[in-house]
Amino acid sequence: MYRKYADEAMDFVKTIEAGGARLPGSDEEKAACKKIVDEISERAGLKAKTESFTFAPEASIGAINKLGWVAMLCLVLYYIGAPILAMLGYIGILVFVFTQIVRYTGVWDFCFKKERAENIITELEPASGKTDYTVYLGAHYDSSWCWKLAAINPKTAIIKTAYGIVSAVAMIVMSLLSVLNGFGVLSDPSTASIVLYVLPVATIPGFFFVSHFLTQDKTVASPGAMDNLSGIGLNMMVLKYFKDHPEEMPEGMKLVNICFAAEEAGLKGSFAYVDRHKDEFDKDNMYVLNVDSISDPGYFAAVKGDPWQGTKFDRGLIDMLKESIGETGEKINEIVNPVGGCDSTPFCRAGVRTVTFAAQVPTISDYYHTHNDTTERLDEETFEKGFIVILNTIKKIAASRGAAPKAAAASAEKTESAVEATEAEAPAAEPAAETSPEQE
Repeated sequence: MYRKYADEAMDFVKTIEAGGARLPGSDEEKAACKKIVDEISERAGLKAKTESFTFAPEASIGAINKLGWVAMLCLVLYYIGAPILAMLGYIGILVFVFTQIVRYTGVWDFCFKKERAENIITELEPASGKTDYTVYLGAHYDSSWCWKLAAINPKTAIIKTAYGIVSAVAMIVMSLLSVLNGFGVLSDPSTASIVLYVLPVATIPGFFFVSHFLTQDKTVASPGAMDNLSGIGLNMMVLKYFKDHPEEMPEGMKLVNICFAAEEAGLKGSFAYVDRHKDEFDKDNMYVLNVDSISDPGYFAAVKGDPWQGTKFDRGLIDMLKESIGETGEKINEIVNPVGGCDSTPFCRAGVRTVTFAAQVPTISDYYHTHNDTTERLDEETFEKGFIVILNTIKKIAASRGAAPKAAAASAEKTESAVEATEAEAPAAEPAAETSPEQE
């Protein structure tokens, strides 16, 4: 019963993937938006609307490689006798990294070129026409620039990137010493030569690695099949399922599916949606289930927060999601997002209950944010289990409100039958494991 929805989700992913990478703010992202609206109409029989917003596509992750070249320029300033300017440059780089790439504050967005993008919203009203509460499904449809270091060798990508960051810190120290040396701090000429002129050379490889961290070349950018057309396709099919089976639609529940744009540019789509609608939020009666990267068996996880963004997601939703994962026979993981952020964070900051569902190997890989993120490594069985997890989590939310449909009692039996049909001997659910996925 559920497999046909998983198959259709996979077909959808292949259809959108064929249009190429969808970098934030690009023409390809805009074209994908129109195509997804059409797909929602054709596949789910529902009418979607769009909301546009303005943002700076390369003011966050997309600027990383450029920072490497700026660091090189600062090194030139250092060697031609302008250590104060070099030091200010390196301090500026680290401030930018913290505010824009780590914290997504957007305070420096005004320095970058602006583009427009559109979020896609689809609503499924309760049969009675009376809404008691709303469940939001979220996923992003843009894809990432290619992380060249990860594509070349994921085992050394983090080390090389860290080398670049340490090099910037070291050059702040070297620049300061160079300034102080004018006051005779380093009295020994040989020591001064080594410290001020030889040691800085060791930073060049680090800056080179940062300058090659990613590329803006569209031809090698990520097609984003896993990250995150998988979430877009599965959420769409969940809406279609409830439309096809109104008897299972929880009474009084309104279901809203949001396809966010520009997630890879610092969660710009979800921030734009929250900013536009926060005054309308009924926080006591809304729940957000964000779905991001459903790909790898054994790594189904409830993401409990984005530490870099200072957010912790709702414990009740985390527990419901973990229960739903266990019902598919998958190992249960409860994790934190180790870097960046996910589209649950803007809702969390607004005081809305939210959780993110992910299924991705929790280490940097040659397919995360690279040209290898294609449908060739995805399979329908994983999609089916992901579909079941989303469906059952929605039903658990309904049950927590005493609003489960009459057919809910039979849901567990359907789930068990569907899983047995695709996996003869599903492993028993294990206790939650603390791991960390590589996810934005």
